[in-house]
Amino acid sequence: MLDITITETRDFVKKLLMDNTFDRFLAMEAFVKSGITYSFDGRVNKDFYDKEELELMASTSYASWESIKPHVYNVIRGKKLPLSFKIVLVLSQPDIMDMLEKNHLTIPVSDVANLTLNVYYDGMSIQLTSMATQNIFTMDKTLEHVWDAEIRDFLKTAGIYFTES
Repeated sequence: MLDITITETRDFVKKLLMDNTFDRFLAMEAFVKSGITYSFDGRVNKDFYDKEELELMASTSYASWESIKPHVYNVIRGKKLPLSFKIVLVLSQPDIMDMLEKNHLTIPVSDVANLTLNVYYDGMSIQLTSMATQNIFTMDKTLEHVWDAEIRDFLKTAGIYFTES
């Protein structure tokens, strides 16, 4: 599990909420605490969509960050900064499969529950944590280490500056 502090908050928030930097992720949930608390549940309500719409989605479990992002942005923008926000992003199944293959991991994709990136702003700084959860019990931490390395590489490639705790 990574514990990262973002060193350039303004640039990171721009990349998170305005640019397409994080659009490959799915949105599990988001909370914004300002004058009131806003809560976004990223779970897809499958009954809302017809068959064709569901087939076009990257995931039928969670909405894309790209589709949720404008709503979160509208809540966060304004004259005052929010007191805090938390955004939980997950990697899609196709991206998990690509990562496993790229890193020559023999873990079945069905054994991977989630690869998560948590973004937390406490009113002062932004912290990122990563988590790799599996559907089976294992003492093997290879998936966790690979996911942490993927996050580091992603942030560096995106030009996001950070320090690790």
